[in-house]
Amino acid sequence: MASSASSLSTPTPAAPATGQASWAGESPLRGAARQRLIEAAGRCIVRDGLTATSLSSVAGEAAVSRPTVYRYFADRHALILATVLDASRALVSDLDDHLRGFDDPREMAVEAMLFVVRAIPRRPLLQSMWSSTALDAEMLADFTRSEVRALAREALARLAAAAGWSDADADAAVEWMLRVLLSLLIAPAPERDDAALRALLERRLVPALPFRPKASRKRSA
Repeated sequence: MASSASSLSTPTPAAPATGQASWAGESPLRGAARQRLIEAAGRCIVRDGLTATSLSSVAGEAAVSRPTVYRYFADRHALILATVLDASRALVSDLDDHLRGFDDPREMAVEAMLFVVRAIPRRPLLQSMWSSTALDAEMLADFTRSEVRALAREALARLAAAAGWSDADADAAVEWMLRVLLSLLIAPAPERDDAALRALLERRLVPALPFRPKASRKRSA
């Protein structure tokens, strides 16, 4: 006669092609389990596209049950947002390194925008997320939410310091730069080379940011 513990045990899903071991229910390492689901979601998005990535497909990729995913993320939206933020952190680090080569805050603002616009298509996960055919209404709404703005503030900390912005000025500048970036990502036409895009940003972006007026030189009598 089978024991009661055996009859109540939860079947363990089959391991995926990646060879990762599965877990059932609550992982003893919650942070590691959450990260594993984020990485599984990233693989699904690159392979299948954002719109085709569901909680079920992520659960299958991670070799867990769908209810297990709900232990770490309230819904698909929460999982996708976490995946966006996770994929963006390497970009934040690379952008900070790039901005080390500039001193003038106006130039830094332009270079930051140009760097991100050019970097995203070269990174499979970010490109899959932000291609115009993959964007959905929830993701568009997320682009200026607090979590994304906080990550952008981190990415642009060097610019904010060089410009001498207050927290309020930095928040306003970051929000506007995110909105401009979003328009460039989802509506890239007309295509511009680096010189043309840099010139456009100098004309249209820089004047909208809270930079102090450049000191004018007084003519000697």
